[in-house]
Formats: sequence, structure tokens, C-alpha cells
Amino acid sequence: MLTGMIPALSICQAGTTASRGLTSRSKFFVHKWRSFQRWQSVDKDRQKYEDELHRVKNYMRLSDDLYISPERIEHVLPKKALADQTRQETGETSMEMLTAHTQMRYLDHSFDNIRRCKEYDHFIGLQFDQRFLPERLLFLGPDLAAAHFLVHRGAKVKFIGDDTWFKQDKKKRYKLPGIRVPGMYIEAIDASGTELLFEGFDNLYDLKHVRMLRLAGCKYIDDWTLGRIGSVFGDTLEMLDLSGCHRISAKGLRGLHRLKKLTYLRLEGLDHVENLAKSVLLLEETIPSLTVLGVNFEKSLENVEKETKLLESDRVLIDAKGNCHAEDDNGRLFYIQGCVNERATVDDEDRPLVHNTIRREIPTMSDEEFDELDKLSNGKLRHLLVGSPSGYQWSDQVETILSFEHQKKLRQKIPVEPKMFPAKLRPQLIEERLELEKPEEKRKLESGTG
Repeated sequence: MLTGMIPALSICQAGTTASRGLTSRSKFFVHKWRSFQRWQSVDKDRQKYEDELHRVKNYMRLSDDLYISPERIEHVLPKKALADQTRQETGETSMEMLTAHTQMRYLDHSFDNIRRCKEYDHFIGLQFDQRFLPERLLFLGPDLAAAHFLVHRGAKVKFIGDDTWFKQDKKKRYKLPGIRVPGMYIEAIDASGTELLFEGFDNLYDLKHVRMLRLAGCKYIDDWTLGRIGSVFGDTLEMLDLSGCHRISAKGLRGLHRLKKLTYLRLEGLDHVENLAKSVLLLEETIPSLTVLGVNFEKSLENVEKETKLLESDRVLIDAKGNCHAEDDNGRLFYIQGCVNERATVDDEDRPLVHNTIRREIPTMSDEEFDELDKLSNGKLRHLLVGSPSGYQWSDQVETILSFEHQKKLRQKIPVEPKMFPAKLRPQLIEERLELEKPEEKRKLESGTG
């Protein structure tokens, strides 16, 4: 009877799917990279949704569980002037939909791009999940609030006077006090392999008793995070493990100079970081009690010796920006070292995604000089000549390209430049060259034809 009198209305029960469906927004799905949103904006949208749901439930309430919802959500929202209304509020097609329709032909729906897009969405979700919650700090205190934050995300914590490491079990359950407990102070944190972000360290302030921090294998730890660690644990931290954190650089390690009590620093698996040993030595001078583990100083010393020999070469010229170029007999310059950004776009296995099709001509110099410069530049000279996007020492890819081109030119009966031979054929070429350089009489005696 009631529904017949009011055809434009519907009777819903509180908490049902029908009531939730009134305020849901039907969105046209287009696979694309989502724009960045801070957690404040996400929280504002959530409050707006809850306000709309509250207005719907109180539009015409029959009892505690039943209410009459409006036909359109706009009937319960505050009225706005026409000039202040958005395209969505006026019923027009949104600009997001129009832009997506225009760019449809340019969208990349490959599996690799979809995977990267999902990873980016996951990263944004982590930023929202690791935001600072003042209520947690108010009810638990700084140490217990940090313990709940860390253990809930897969880390382990240890308190002073207790040998037990608090962590999740196989069902992701853990036991920690739910109220403020005086005298419970975190002494050690093991967050190895977790997805801890820079934003997550907002929840670790006022920890005045932390002596050990392990972040081994954390893929989101970067230079900015190291600066945050230096400011948060500057007065207490004694042991720090950054093994396998591939996003940090030698410049970022300088942010640890505030850790005055740091005794042990572990940096295993970071041999690819340029000038790592130099930054470690500077850090040890700043902190006298520091001992750094996992740094291959012998390899770094070999690289310094190579760089010194390279600069001493007569064929190497240095420009005003400090970039080194090899000069051939015709006066042409070939970049081999310097401050040029050599990091290209790579996949998860650190392989280049784009290959440059522009090839440089082979330098006019002897093969011995070419091999010596290529060796001193860690293969960068030959690497750049094959058209790779950078000099980031993808030696496997360089040899693959050289082998493929060598076989192709042999099939087409095109002569191959000796400098561009693959590595497995270079010793044979050197032996043939030495054989040709021997005197004719000596060659006859060795062959037994004389």
C-alpha cells in the first residue's frame, strides 16, 4: 500500500545491498595508470560516502530497521547553484570519461603493463595503509603502537628485558597488549622482507630505546628513508642492516651520519652501487665506532685503479663537465665515462626495455688500443657502439647482440669489423694476428715447410 502511494520511493532495510547500491557510483572501467591520491583525499571521499548514506537512511525512516530511500541520491544532497555544480552533478559525461575515450587508441593493454599498473595500485594502497593514526598512539603509547604497526605488517619486535620475538603465526595472528602498559619499550626491530615505506616511519617516532634495526630485502627502502632513519633513531641505534636494499645509493648513505652510536652497518648485495666504498669510508670517519660489513673494498680499489689508468691514457679527453671521451685517429670523440645519466628503463630482471637503433661508427684506432680502453671502461666503449640505451654494463646483452650480428653478416658474406667480434672469437683473432706478425722464415720453420 505504501509503495503504491509513493512510486518514486523504495523501502529498504538498513545494511542491505539495496541501501548500499543507492550511493554506489557506476564507473566505466578503462585500464590505465591511476593518478596519485594522498590518503587525506581518500579519507575525504570516504566521509562523503558515509554522509550520503546517512542522508539516505534518514530521508524517510519508518522504524529502526526500515526506511524509505529516495529515487535519486540528488534528492537528499544539499542544493548547489548551477554554476557550482560539477559535470557529474548535472548529469553530463565526466571529463575523465571523455579523456579516456579520446585516448583509447593509445592505451597499452599488454600483460607487462597491466602487471606494472597493478603494482602501482598496490603501492598506493600501501601508502594509505601505512599512514599515521593518532588514535593508536593515544591509546597504546609510542612503543606499543609501533609494535602493533610493525607486527601487523609482517615484522618482528623485541622488548627490553624479554627474549621473546613478537611476530605473526601461520594464520597471521599475534599477541600484543591492547592497552597502554608502562615499562614496555622496543629494543630491536626485524622488518626484513617487508613492504615498509617512507610514510610508515611516521609511526616509529619517540622510540627512545631501539638498538637494532634490520631492513634486509626491503624493496621500498630508498635514500629518503635513510634520512628518516637518521633523524628518528639518531641517539639510540647501534646495529643497522640494509642488505639487499637495491634502491639506496652512495649519496643516500650519507644520511646516516646522524647515528652517533652506530656500531655495525651491514651492506651485503650492494656491489652494483657506484662509489659505495667511498661513501662508507667517509661514514666511518664521521662515526669513529662504526664497522661496515659486506662491502668489497678490493673490487672498489680495482675500479679506482682502472679509472686512474683510463684518465692517464693519451686518447682520453675530459670536457668541462668531467665527462671522459676516447679520441680516435680522425679526431672523433666517443663517450666512455662521466656524469651522464646512464640508467635506462629496465624490467624486473634489470634488462633494457628499449634498444637504441642509432649506431656509432667504429673508432679508427688499433685493435689493441680499442680493447685496452674497452677493458678500462668496464666494457662501456663496445657497449655503446652496439646501440644499447646506456652504459649500464649489460655485458650479456652486448655479447648476444655481437654474436647475432656476426652470424648474420657471415650468412650475408659481409666482412665483420674485428673490434666488434663476440668475446668467444676474440682470442682466436688475436692468435691469428700474432701468427701473421711473425717473420716469414720463423713461420716456415714452425710449419716444417722450410
